[in-house]
Amino acid sequence: MRIGRAGWTLIGIWAFAILLAMPALQHWKAPAPATGLRLAVTLVALYAIAGGICWVIYIRERSGLGRRRAGMLVFLTILLTFLTNHIHRFSVDDSSSYFGYPAVQWQVMLQDKAVELDPGVRPHSYRFLPNSAVRWVEMTGVGFAQSRDFYRLVTGLLLFYALFRFARLYCEPAASFVAMLLAGLIYPVSYEYYAGQLTDPLSHLSFILAFIFLETGAFGLLVAAIGIGSMAKESVLALVVYYAIFKRGEPRHLIKSATLFAVAGVSFLGARLLVLGGSWMRYDQISGVTLKDFPLNWHDPLWPGVFILTACAFTPVLVLYWKETPLELKRLALFLLPVLAVTNMVISWMRESRNFMPVVFVFAVIAARAIVPVGAPELP
Repeated sequence: MRIGRAGWTLIGIWAFAILLAMPALQHWKAPAPATGLRLAVTLVALYAIAGGICWVIYIRERSGLGRRRAGMLVFLTILLTFLTNHIHRFSVDDSSSYFGYPAVQWQVMLQDKAVELDPGVRPHSYRFLPNSAVRWVEMTGVGFAQSRDFYRLVTGLLLFYALFRFARLYCEPAASFVAMLLAGLIYPVSYEYYAGQLTDPLSHLSFILAFIFLETGAFGLLVAAIGIGSMAKESVLALVVYYAIFKRGEPRHLIKSATLFAVAGVSFLGARLLVLGGSWMRYDQISGVTLKDFPLNWHDPLWPGVFILTACAFTPVLVLYWKETPLELKRLALFLLPVLAVTNMVISWMRESRNFMPVVFVFAVIAARAIVPVGAPELP
């Protein structure tokens, strides 16, 4: 059987994901950080890769957007990435508000334990793919903090560009820029009450990619986004249920839904059985939260504020522009909002508003369409 271009693309994506996971699967130890010229050369090479990503974005969009707008896209992508990462570094990494000492000390410990797939730091050890990616950078001789920052740089660039591409499915370019700005406005709010674990940037990216593939019907890429993304954070598996409910009109829907459920089961249970040494898991081993924590979650006075400022920040826009909002965006928003809230309540911590960012991306597109309506005159 002849494998087409799409097939080879999928093979390449899965092969890259396996390669990315090797440090965790093999429990690689980070070498001593390099110094002097070797470190400088390595950092230049790494940031040249980030520059190359920006150049590829520009080349890919230049023909459709024109040079100036493609340049604006790259500029906004870089600006929002650096801005959100700078706020993150100041408010989380170097802050002592969470543990009483700089969070980076905890991050270093967690990095080693997660790559070792240590069950003592679950659920972080279930979400080993981001830590494994950072370990690859560490293997070049770059220290943890700089490796972490490079990982956040790359994932940030890809995330904001993916958000632009998602918005372009429903918006003109100007509105898509607004969607990026709106998401960047809310993103730093989600930094409260968390200590900088590596999982979220890659998890958020997997959500946006899955949104794109849901709309475009690229099923193979959807499977990859959900399956690989779940190795960063299992919350993306909620989209398996979304597909089963709302994509019933697609050809071979039952077979495709069964495939997604199988991938979800293998990824969810496989990661946990791998970390737990093959033993069956209890409820408290799903994500480290027990049933006794539910009332504590509910009565925690810290979660309503961040929940309103993230998950609910743009909900009034959906109400005001209900008729003008595309059906797919309505479905995603109204599905993700309660699902993320409930799962955050029963298997996570409600104050951790990072978990609500996927629905923020959807609402940002809805709000951008309201600010720059479809069909509005384009600026020269």
